[in-house]
Amino acid sequence: MKIISPVDHAAEVEELLAAGADELYGGYIPQVWQERFGLLVSINQRTFAGAQIDSYDGLRTVVAACRNAGGEFALTLNTPFYNDAQIPLLLDYVGEAVQAGVASVILADPGLLRDLKHHFPQLLFHASTLAHLANSAAIRFFQQQGIGRVILPRHLTLDEMARIRQQVADLPCDAFLLVGKCPNTEGLCSFHHSSPDKIWPCEIPYRIEPHKAPGSPALQQAMQIQAGWAQTDRRHGCGLCAIPHLLRAGFDGLKLVGRGAPTTRKLVNIAVAADFLHLARNENDFSAYRKAAIASHRRIFGVSCSENVCYYPELFGEV
Repeated sequence: MKIISPVDHAAEVEELLAAGADELYGGYIPQVWQERFGLLVSINQRTFAGAQIDSYDGLRTVVAACRNAGGEFALTLNTPFYNDAQIPLLLDYVGEAVQAGVASVILADPGLLRDLKHHFPQLLFHASTLAHLANSAAIRFFQQQGIGRVILPRHLTLDEMARIRQQVADLPCDAFLLVGKCPNTEGLCSFHHSSPDKIWPCEIPYRIEPHKAPGSPALQQAMQIQAGWAQTDRRHGCGLCAIPHLLRAGFDGLKLVGRGAPTTRKLVNIAVAADFLHLARNENDFSAYRKAAIASHRRIFGVSCSENVCYYPELFGEV
């Protein structure tokens, strides 16, 4: 199982790979896109400069450094959809990325996927979580369009993920781990993440009020969850407890969240993921494993685990 880390600039490539990352992924905004659409029209689901490789030369340096250190790099191009005016720019953009040495692209828009597969058949295309591929039929559809790898959505349960993994055994599948847990179903979320202070809509407390009280049991549950979400920090997202389950299910990669995060945070996440991946391969007592994971969460984030920010909350409370 590979550890997949975000990368934002060339200076951190060797450190990330030396810490235990096998693959890196990151985004880059070309000058022509910025001039025409600005930073707030997302090319890759990030709207602040710190989460982007700073230039085309920077992209080339990241790709070369990654390759020289024995790793792999994937370019993030995962906005859920693009309009007709943007597609020609994106085709040029990917063409330049290929010239820079990029061999993999992470995306979500099926129309863009078909165009890129036609023009760049040599690329490996990853289906982003923004593609919202929540069942094996959706994955097979994207496979027919050219997808060769999948990151499963964050809201699925471990049982659902394991069944999907079994049904698409011929495709590499990755699962999320550490930081950035969101209360919303990402592929269906229409919030715009453009606040200059990096406080996203899902972090702003708000109250749900039914039109007709008291509302359905499902709505009551949603109201309760939303009310409690503001008491936790999505940056404390974890999932370490699930690594043994993901190993048994045959997942190929653990994808760490954190584009735009400091290098020190990325390094901590990689080291912890590597330690617990090793432990999951060698520890047969899940209770002992989970106690170690809980202790690690408190050590890293300085707070106790929370069901809200657990990537696999069905494990929350088990010992």
